[in-house]
Amino acid sequence: MGFKKLFSSLTLKVFLGFWIIALSAMFITRWISLQFIDLDRVSAITPFQQQQIDKTSNRIKALSKKPKLNILRLLANKDRRLPKDIWLKSHTTNKIFTNAKLAKPEVFQAIEQQQFTQAVVTNLRGYELVGPIQVTLEQQQFNLFIGKHNRPKDFVGFIYVMPIWLRVFTILTITGGLTWLLSWYLIRPLNKLTQASHRFGSGDLATRLPEFNQRNDEVGRLGQAFNGMAEHLESSICAQQRLLGDVSHELRSPLTRLQLALSLANKVDNKPEELAKYFDRFKVEIDRLDSMIAQALQLSRIENQLHQINLQPVNINVLISNIINDAEYVLKDKQLTVNFINPEPISVLGDQQLLSSAIENLFNNAIRYSPKSTSIEISLIIKQDIVIFTISDQGKGVPEEQLENIFKPFYRTAQARDRVSGGTGLGLAIASRAVDTHNGKIFAQAASENDEFPGLKVTIKLPYPSS
Repeated sequence: MGFKKLFSSLTLKVFLGFWIIALSAMFITRWISLQFIDLDRVSAITPFQQQQIDKTSNRIKALSKKPKLNILRLLANKDRRLPKDIWLKSHTTNKIFTNAKLAKPEVFQAIEQQQFTQAVVTNLRGYELVGPIQVTLEQQQFNLFIGKHNRPKDFVGFIYVMPIWLRVFTILTITGGLTWLLSWYLIRPLNKLTQASHRFGSGDLATRLPEFNQRNDEVGRLGQAFNGMAEHLESSICAQQRLLGDVSHELRSPLTRLQLALSLANKVDNKPEELAKYFDRFKVEIDRLDSMIAQALQLSRIENQLHQINLQPVNINVLISNIINDAEYVLKDKQLTVNFINPEPISVLGDQQLLSSAIENLFNNAIRYSPKSTSIEISLIIKQDIVIFTISDQGKGVPEEQLENIFKPFYRTAQARDRVSGGTGLGLAIASRAVDTHNGKIFAQAASENDEFPGLKVTIKLPYPSS
């Protein structure tokens, strides 16, 4: 990984950001606490501590009276005849002498800044300093302090008594480790999402991230959006592939019949009536191909959202009436009657072309499968802010277990209704996609309880007013 790619990594940016924030917070907190530490670290001397410092003072004075003994030299040599951790500060030179094994700079600084004229206890982290009291040694005045190492009672105290390099290393290690874990936890789902996107883009359309469905944060919502997008794209791509396969299959039938009719026509000599029969067959098959291709293209545009939705007020009553009037000759030919129940004008906000296509396909479907001399029932009502359109025929109907599948492109029932009737198998699919585009619902059911001719009832529900 190159340096440019490394430093542009979101993981590194989050890690460094959290780390800098954590270190800054620690140093600021430490600086603020140091401003108030003097308020807490000085306390009154106890009788026992007074007794100890007096005892040390007497011991030093006694040794100083012995010939050839120099207290300052004894302190420098850490002579065992002296008590441990003695601190002397000269009144004349302000120089500090001690026999402490670990003479911390903090202790020197505390003695230099000491302004008390009587003995007090100064509590440093890991060290206790008692003093001062004045002593005279070899005609020189000194302030005497005694010290004692204290074992830290808390983690902060333990850190404080450590060497400065070890304290810095410990702080960097702990904060760095915790910040890295936090950034890794935050970035890990994004890495998974990236990998899933690559797999999906490589053609693995079944790629999903089910673990994101359990998360309720922003990253979880991002993963759920990816799952929804993948589901929609897989469905659309599979639908297009299925549609292409179905169209290819369906086109073979009329093409085969055209080829057969053409072959037979070529064998006919000087028989106008027989040739006319074949030419009529050509027209039927060509019209069927034209209708199938037109409907396949319309369905493809709707599924791929290539059809621009033109929302405008649409009077459903007028739209249905126009469709019925256009089918007047077909209705007369099959001696069908249409009962249209429309108690009041109903308008919705929608695409007139799509709505007209949906209702017209349902109406043509009802005409196609209605026996002669029967009726088609159409109803249009408003119920609880929902526009409900129903159309029922008196045909042989569709088996209950196949009702949900009839809205799929080229779906064939057991009776192969479309093959017999000459339909393309796309009308109900177009109606379903058009209703979905308007955020509506469409479903089918038996129109009656008649065992021989139960009929088919198709219902469309649209929001009112549609938006």
